[in-house]
Amino acid sequence: MLINIHSWMEDKLEKMKDLLKLSVGSEFDEYAKKNLRKRLYELKNADIEYLSDLEYFINGKKYSSLIEAFCEKEEIEKMKIRFLNPNLEGDWNFSKPVKELKEKEGKGVCETFEYDPTSLDKWSQANHPNMEKVMVRAFIEDFYVPVSIKTKSEYHHAEELPRQYDPHLKKFQDLWKDVRNGVLPLVIRLCIYTKNERYPLLLDTTYDKLRPHHLGSITRVKRVDREPLDYRDFDKVYAWLDLPLLPKKILELLFETQEMTVFDVADCLNSDKKVAENNLGSLQTKGFVDKKKDINYEINMEKIKEVAKRLG
Repeated sequence: MLINIHSWMEDKLEKMKDLLKLSVGSEFDEYAKKNLRKRLYELKNADIEYLSDLEYFINGKKYSSLIEAFCEKEEIEKMKIRFLNPNLEGDWNFSKPVKELKEKEGKGVCETFEYDPTSLDKWSQANHPNMEKVMVRAFIEDFYVPVSIKTKSEYHHAEELPRQYDPHLKKFQDLWKDVRNGVLPLVIRLCIYTKNERYPLLLDTTYDKLRPHHLGSITRVKRVDREPLDYRDFDKVYAWLDLPLLPKKILELLFETQEMTVFDVADCLNSDKKVAENNLGSLQTKGFVDKKKDINYEINMEKIKEVAKRLG
């Protein structure tokens, strides 16, 4: 088993190193390589029940690895993703079962299946795929940007390095340029917009599998329908926000639902009430959440729209 892990690690490291070396002025030295290896071990040990395997067609060529495609293709004109071997027991909530996605210049067609997480037979309506015209945007949700030992030494040992990359919601073609310029994507969030809804798809580029949504196991909430532009505004802000995962999960939960009590939030996220309260208070201080009564909270869509407008 140790041999397999070592082989997997070194193969991933080599592919990712080749990609990072493409950027001008790359800081990928031995120190950066050590830190990347650490990130890969963390991913290897993460307890994730993936939803499907991924197969890519970039400019017509088939790839089993998206990292390999990033290395080979300087730019992308069109993309097709097939979602293979779906995990029927997985947590598909807040996402959507997809058979195939075709995309070109931000527009595309998506084949999806109906899925009801609240039903005893969640797949009862999934006899035939539905074909939908969609708009596709994306951002890099989890990433690694190499920092050399020389750059690290310029900072005090207790001083945090500044964020090396600011994710923004954009066309996949523009995201491709970011990657070729030195941003290693570990998880890419595709935001699929239809006329009436939006569903995210989380592409794990290390394993080339579809991840469940961070809220995927939650079924005990009533989701609210938003206006199409509200989805895009929220995704712009969510992509850009530099916050730990828990407050971002809380923010997204409030966006997807109506007003919630602190007890509801804690219960949904399997969190302590005090932890939920502290994170809600932090989001409230930043203006993204409004407190109603004593224990009720809701998302502040005016603030979301204001920040989204600034982001462009």
